[in-house]
Amino acid sequence: MYHGKKKFTFDDPEDSYWNESGNGSTASSLFDDLPSKQWAARVAVDNLFDTKDNTQPPPPPLTHPTTTAPQTRQAADADRTQINLASAPPLSREKLVDNFLHSRAAAGRGVSGMSMSPERALPGAPSITSECSASSLPSEAQRLDLDYSRLRAEHRKLQKHLETVRHERFRPLNVKETIRRLMRGDPVSLDLYRTKAEKMELLDSAIDHVDSQVIQPVVLFLKRTLSDSIFRSILLEKKEVAEEYITHLKRHKDYAELATTLFCLGRNADAAMIEYAAALKTKMPEQKVKALRNVCQTAFSDPQLAHEAGLVSQHASLLEMQIAIEAGDAQSKSDIFKQFPRNAPLVGQSAVATLYYCSLYHYDLPMTSQANPQKIREFLGISEKEFRWTAASALTRQSRWPDIERLLQPKGVMGAIQQKALQANTKLVCPFSWNNLFYVLHSNTSLPPKDLLCRILRSVSDQELRLKLAEKYQVPEVVIECLVAQRDRARLKVYTDKLTPHTPDYYKSTAALNNASTKWKN
Repeated sequence: MYHGKKKFTFDDPEDSYWNESGNGSTASSLFDDLPSKQWAARVAVDNLFDTKDNTQPPPPPLTHPTTTAPQTRQAADADRTQINLASAPPLSREKLVDNFLHSRAAAGRGVSGMSMSPERALPGAPSITSECSASSLPSEAQRLDLDYSRLRAEHRKLQKHLETVRHERFRPLNVKETIRRLMRGDPVSLDLYRTKAEKMELLDSAIDHVDSQVIQPVVLFLKRTLSDSIFRSILLEKKEVAEEYITHLKRHKDYAELATTLFCLGRNADAAMIEYAAALKTKMPEQKVKALRNVCQTAFSDPQLAHEAGLVSQHASLLEMQIAIEAGDAQSKSDIFKQFPRNAPLVGQSAVATLYYCSLYHYDLPMTSQANPQKIREFLGISEKEFRWTAASALTRQSRWPDIERLLQPKGVMGAIQQKALQANTKLVCPFSWNNLFYVLHSNTSLPPKDLLCRILRSVSDQELRLKLAEKYQVPEVVIECLVAQRDRARLKVYTDKLTPHTPDYYKSTAALNNASTKWKN
């Protein structure tokens, strides 16, 4: 067997087509078997012309003798003398066969030139070259050589391609080619960029393209392969990289790493808000209070965030207050909870919602109680306007009109707790819009009494606004007073015609029209 060629073996098991395996031994590959098969073919050809081993009878003579028969017999005798290869060594055998092939080719050209031309051949004469004659061997050998050459060329091509793939496998691509593949979304390995210089070159090229699809994989690769100090320094130097990394962390909700990164970049306010948002996601109220206290001491420790730290501390205190009030109300058997059932727990509500809750259920509690609305207002720092608006809404729902009138008293009068009776001539004060106050008073199913509306309307300093509100909310007494004050007789007469006859308001309007002392404008 010929072993001069190195056997080619693919790494991929699927390429076992090119390899043959025997029982307990490795067979030759296609490239190693071809020379041996050529030798076997040539030995078989030699045996055709070996007289010692040939047991077949000689071929019958030609029925149509021609002038070329002696020449054919002479050529056959010469063939037998030339290709006696039984005792020849392997190296000389190849040379003898090659000489034989060349001599036969020359003899074929000579014979065809002398007497075997197509013009001079006798009709019906057999051809000199038969199927088993030696003249057909050169074409078969040439075909085998051609197949071997083609397979060898294909082998060299595949081997070169495999060497190229192996070479690229352990060597990074060109930076431009890597960026191009990233932009197209093709798979590419960045782990082959090992030195810091190569990584920075790749990062700079990615930044130049201003494409998040390119920058983000490179940034994550640097985060994975560089130390934290080097990576943080890169984020400080290159704002584009920092923003892309922050966006990635927000998208994947990695709040711990996001807060650390923002602190390293000097963005303390943003980092503190991230930690505050993460603390708010805690579900258990007691654990949320602890998380807020921790955030207040760590994330908001910057002196520039002192105001925000106070708000976070206030939020934690509000949660603690809500937990205590909720625990007490859960065991309460008061009738107000039956009259106005709760539709949501108090814990987790805003400051204004907590004030409304306490104004609805605990308005009459003393100042020493934690659920007293006034104490909550002072503790949470709620403004006077917000307090009166919220308390008025809660009291309107319960139709507690005297408490609403007491709520609208001036600050000095309202602060006197011992005051039981309200002064009739005291002018009421509304810290917010009068329109909003009347909207709140009429938001309940039960309407406020007329005397309360009259006292509230008489406290409105603007006459036009007072007249408009009186007409809108149907307070005829105040409408008549406003028209008389404006000395508008025509408008008062029209309004009197709309009133129901024989009612107190009708008689009052008629008396105003008949008053001779009034100087009317029309």
